[in-house]
Amino acid sequence: MGANVQNTNLMKALEAHKDLKQLGVTAACGPTGGVVVDRWHHVRGVWHFHEGHFFWIPAGYTQPSFRTESLDEALDYTVTEVSKS
Repeated sequence: MGANVQNTNLMKALEAHKDLKQLGVTAACGPTGGVVVDRWHHVRGVWHFHEGHFFWIPAGYTQPSFRTESLDEALDYTVTEVSKS
């Protein structure tokens, strides 16, 4: 599957995730094709899919801080990261 399909699948999964909804998290495809994760109108980070991996870039950073091949692991990581703030 291509990056756009993977990013769209992740965005939909993030939007449907019960715990993230309770935390006030939304997800949307950004202008570069990545998935922008927002909590109460503050960007928390961006997911990008490239060559079989999801990469998490926290807000304010230019380099990824986490990588996974699994959509489920990306969801779990997002919950953990967003819960910190």
